[in-house]
Amino acid sequence: MKNLLPAYFLLFNYLSFSQITIYQQDLPQPGDTFMLYVDKTPSVSLGNASSLSQNWNYSTLGNDSTKYAPYGITANLPFASSFPTSNTYTYGPAALYGGPGAPSPGTGVGYTMWAVNSTGMWVVGYRSDYDGQGEKNVFISPNEMLMPIPCTYGFNQTYDSKWDITIGYNSNDYDTIYRNRTHKIITSDAWGSMTTPLGLFSNVIRVHEFSITTDSSFAVIGTNVLNSLFIKKDTINKYLFWAPSERHPVAIAYCNNAGVLQRIEYVSWADLSVPQIANNESLILVYPNPASDYATIKIPDTFNNESYSLIVFDVTGKEIKRQNGKCNDITISVKGYNMGLYFIKLRTESGNVFNSKLIVN
Repeated sequence: MKNLLPAYFLLFNYLSFSQITIYQQDLPQPGDTFMLYVDKTPSVSLGNASSLSQNWNYSTLGNDSTKYAPYGITANLPFASSFPTSNTYTYGPAALYGGPGAPSPGTGVGYTMWAVNSTGMWVVGYRSDYDGQGEKNVFISPNEMLMPIPCTYGFNQTYDSKWDITIGYNSNDYDTIYRNRTHKIITSDAWGSMTTPLGLFSNVIRVHEFSITTDSSFAVIGTNVLNSLFIKKDTINKYLFWAPSERHPVAIAYCNNAGVLQRIEYVSWADLSVPQIANNESLILVYPNPASDYATIKIPDTFNNESYSLIVFDVTGKEIKRQNGKCNDITISVKGYNMGLYFIKLRTESGNVFNSKLIVN
């Protein structure tokens, strides 16, 4: 009987971690919004790559700053057809975005276009003003993998992605192409439970992402490369702690090249409700979002001749603003608002109710 005990415990340990698996329904979904706190001087342990269960006690994490990850519905965007595989997006300045991916390149203000499907969470492209010449579509090919699924302990895969931006296009002269290449290794190397200021998460897997990005530029005429220039090489070394049903990493730990912990982002609040739909099943669109001065609200044209009443709430449920007007022209001023997340409830005179979220930066 004694000889059987070690084998029994090994089998029990294997069955425990093999049951923690991240699927498509555990990834961010269109309509989700997350608020994250950032601890810039965390005093916690990352643990080790191990098949044995671990307990990450992050209950003492502080709040040095706040970030947001609101996932909009790509189909609502006027340029949605340019990104046919994308079903959700985030928009805003880099300083405010928090999540498993990265904000749009260039100024950091723009759209990041995501695809969440049966193979995982991908970045398919960006739409941003990179060189001061207006918004451009940037397509990532191959797409950049963020979180592969199904993912359980022991997963290990390498991914490569690339995007180009043509700067100052002129058909009669040479063009400059800015190129970004990413080589990424994703490994699920640990599992266990985690405690954050938000609470206890009993089933967590740790996903290690190690990426090397190389930026370079090329002077080209047509398909002929005149010269090339290496610009920089960066390393991204981070750990994402995923838990089933949470639809966002519970925590993301960022390290330097040597593996020394630099900061941790962790979820402090989440709205996992499905996108709010009006009685006629049409969605509300709020843009720009985030906003700093004014935001425009768009609802179906069939309501243009109706009057509306609008209420803005903060995250505590406190009413911030009331406004009335005609549905064909809905603009609200957010000047003087504190930076953060707000909720919008709009009711038309025919009784249709629209709900949405707005981030003020």
